[in-house]
Amino acid sequence: MTITTTNAFTVNHIQEQLILVLNDMIQGWDMDFLEPINAETRLIGDLGFESVDLMQLIVAIEQAFGVRGLPYEQVLMQDGGYVTEITVRQLTAFLQRSIPLHGASPLQPLPSLAS
Repeated sequence: MTITTTNAFTVNHIQEQLILVLNDMIQGWDMDFLEPINAETRLIGDLGFESVDLMQLIVAIEQAFGVRGLPYEQVLMQDGGYVTEITVRQLTAFLQRSIPLHGASPLQPLPSLAS
């Protein structure tokens, strides 16, 4: 498997950081998740995300990756409305394309946001 590197933001690095962000977000939720979060995890279907959760996720991503103003509508909107589902893999691919275009610097591993 080939990992694409763009500005030292590898797909694996982005996905690992995104999964840490998601785990921190859902840590206090009163839900039982059968599987650990992975590339195929659906934010809406598996994690129960609602629109407010997606907005909180955007803020957490901006903090974690040190970048603001990414064009999230490219991944969260379709045909004039919100998408009905998005996977960790889709969001990772969007971030891998978008982060380098917004001048972010590669970050060190993300500490837990809960601390």
